[in-house]
Amino acid sequence: MLIDSHTHLSDDEYTSIESEVIDMLRALDIKAISVSMDINTARRNLSLAERYKDVIIPFVGLHPWCIEHEDVDEFTSFILSNIDKIKGIGEIGLDAAYASDYKKQKVVFERMLSIAERYKKPVSIHSRRAVDDVLAVLSSYNIKSVLLHWFSGSKKQLVKANDMGYYVSYGPVLVYSEEKRVLLRNSNIDLVLIETDGPVRYGSCFNNSMALPSFLVSVAYALSDTLNMHYSDAEEMLIKNSLRYLNC
Repeated sequence: MLIDSHTHLSDDEYTSIESEVIDMLRALDIKAISVSMDINTARRNLSLAERYKDVIIPFVGLHPWCIEHEDVDEFTSFILSNIDKIKGIGEIGLDAAYASDYKKQKVVFERMLSIAERYKKPVSIHSRRAVDDVLAVLSSYNIKSVLLHWFSGSKKQLVKANDMGYYVSYGPVLVYSEEKRVLLRNSNIDLVLIETDGPVRYGSCFNNSMALPSFLVSVAYALSDTLNMHYSDAEEMLIKNSLRYLNC
């Protein structure tokens, strides 16, 4: 078994191939943590998880790219009214490269973290060009399970994140990027997860195809190769890490 620690199965691009994606997850023995971006994908996430309890783990969060067109109070109410159905809070975070109100991003991020802290939920965090700010904000909260998804910070930031007990995840770019492999080699292996971040497309591998659950197997193989581990040992490590992250 493998767990995709971060994907967007509620995205519109998956709608027309929903049954194929679910069949693929089941055939490959993969469970997927599906995160939301906005209120529509949040609702869809819970609906998908209700229909496919065996393979979908629902997270709900307000992405920093979506804060301008969402009612934050309405979104908060939605989370609180469905808190028992929600396994984690995500995708949330900060993005210093995105053209939106960065101060508002921080306000929303902190509201999402407050919910996660109160209800003891794991979080999945977006931190593009904002790792230092994300870590600074997180230091004010007592959240046991934190994932910096698709980690793209420096080795120094990686060490700091791992020292704080935070997980980092690597995606299909690990198949071809030596930079990502260097980061992986410097990661605490007890705090490593893998993901697809679908429906992202990959121009340097997979023929620019939309990420599918099957991509996760290639990421696991790339991880085992990078760390000089037998695949079965890498898979066992990833399962243990994933279940610990999910507080199972």
